[in-house]
Amino acid sequence: MKCPKCQFQNRDGAKFCKECGYKFEITCPKCNTTNLSDNKFCDECGYNFTKTSAITPQPGETPPKPSIAESERKYVTVLFSDLSVYTAMTEKLDPEEVKEIMGHIFGEIAQVPVKYEGFIEKFVGDAVMALFGVPKSHEDDPVRAIRAAREIHELVKALNLSLKKKSDKPLSMHTGITTGLVVYLKTNFNILCQN
Repeated sequence: MKCPKCQFQNRDGAKFCKECGYKFEITCPKCNTTNLSDNKFCDECGYNFTKTSAITPQPGETPPKPSIAESERKYVTVLFSDLSVYTAMTEKLDPEEVKEIMGHIFGEIAQVPVKYEGFIEKFVGDAVMALFGVPKSHEDDPVRAIRAAREIHELVKALNLSLKKKSDKPLSMHTGITTGLVVYLKTNFNILCQN
């Protein structure tokens, strides 16, 4: 599967680009079905993604509005982890080298939350945000997040050996984890409010 953002060739069935972290799925604005990002039409309702962006409704259509029944209050655990020497690395290395390193790191990290039944909400710069407890809750979601964080830290520590030539300082991750009550839309996991 070729990434539409960076053109990197990924394995078939990948959910995220191994090079840039791009998410290969989009949500249909008409029926809220998850589709591959390169779909021209929604698998469920036939919505045409090529006429307009996936966020903007077609002329004459009104976007679906979630009802109160489609939202739910529940406890969610959020993991936020960022690379500790990213700024120093960007000052020393060429932007292409930084992109390559971050793509490699994010490609490896992307698999970890899934292993613990969480999912990556987004990659931002040198950071990753993962959620545990949506759509399916577990009694031990905070523990799952902690295990995922530890594995991410170990993974980045192991990557230091292969990246030693490019970075004079060892790479490491800093992680924050919080659990709180949220209201989210069941159809696409948008968190409306967090305490």
